Parts: sequence; C-alpha cells; structure tokens
Amino acid sequence: MGRLIAAAVAFLCFGGQPLAPWTRITEEPHFQPPEVVSISNVTIPYHSVASGTVVLDVVISEKGEVRNVQVRRDIKSETEEAVRSVKTWKFEPAMLNEKAFTSRVTVAVTFNPVPPLSENVPLPPLIHQDDEARIQSRFQPPQVTYATFPVYPLNALMAGTVILEVSINETGKGRNPKVLQDAPPFTATATQAIDDWRFMPATLDGRPVESKVVLVFCFPQPVTPIP
Repeated sequence: MGRLIAAAVAFLCFGGQPLAPWTRITEEPHFQPPEVVSISNVTIPYHSVASGTVVLDVVISEKGEVRNVQVRRDIKSETEEAVRSVKTWKFEPAMLNEKAFTSRVTVAVTFNPVPPLSENVPLPPLIHQDDEARIQSRFQPPQVTYATFPVYPLNALMAGTVILEVSINETGKGRNPKVLQDAPPFTATATQAIDDWRFMPATLDGRPVESKVVLVFCFPQPVTPIP
C-alpha cells in the first residue's frame, strides 16, 4: 500500500504537473513583407516643374490588392500622379506565420530636377495620420528620413522612370535593390543613390523587422540648349 501511495505522489509531482509559465517554449513570429508583383509607370505631370519626394503609405489587402493610399509627404503638383499610378499596382500580401494579412508598404516617388541640382532631396513636411487602422496595425512600414537625388547622367537624351524595390534591414539600411522598371541610363545612378538614403525601420508588434520599400525616380527630359 505504501508503494502505491509513493508512486501516486511521484506522478503528481513530476508526471502530472503542468510546466510552469516560465518554462513554456514560444516561437518568434515568421514575417514576410509584401512584395510588388506588377506596376504601371509614373510620369512627370505636364507643366509641373516641382522637384522632391512624395511619400505614400499604401495599404495592401490579404489578396495583395491596393486597398487605400495615404499621403505621408505631399507635393501638390506631383502627388496626384503618384497616387493614380500606385493604385493600379499589384502585390504579394504580407505573411505572418504563413497566413496572409493586411499590411502596408512605403512608396517614395522622387521627381528629379534637371542639372544643376542639389544633392539633398527636399522632403516635404510629414503628414501625421493617427487613424484607427494605423493605431491598431501590428505592422508599421519603414519611413523615409533622408534622401538624395541621383546624379543626372550626362548621356541622357530622353525622360525616364526607374522603379526599384529595396530591402530595409532592422537598422534602417537599404540594400539589395531589385529593378522593377529599367530606364537606361538612369537605372545605374538611381541604384547608386540608395546608399545615401536613410530609413526608420519597419516594426512588427513594436519590434524592428526586415521589410521592403518601393522607390520611384522620375527623370525629366534634359534641357537642350538652343543654338
């Protein structure tokens, strides 16, 4: 009888006792940011002479469709064209633990001036948006904090638009640019300019994570001197 009692006590102490909360194993969430599938060209609006960067916060649905485009930095004569084009783009949705969910992607559209030009892109004032979706969203996309104009190629003869998808690491560094729209000779200088751009990294539940941004560089046709 004593042996049975001892065995029961041992079972309760070891075999039947649940793990204490501090011993439970938790896994880091597996996150994949949204990626571009298809794009349409962004052109410089007719008669516009403004230069600088329009920054858009694009809401991507679980199906990869553009649900909404919110303007984060605005240039009045340029923003409408940027928004019009981005609304037609398609994406692979963000994935969290292999399940699609609504997320955001940052798209920065830079309208470059013809030479001579300044090295620093004049970022318009940040438009603060404390909407309910932004407050509740688990994923917050990266933000552009500093930008430079690409060097205007000396052999450029026509206007052109370069579109790049850039990976942003947990420290806010841009790397591994993927060319979505090629426009020689502008592509090389646009890609080189990314080294000088700075970003605030994306966060998932407040923790920095790798993400992607889309950078668009619109180059106007160079001015040809009249003989």
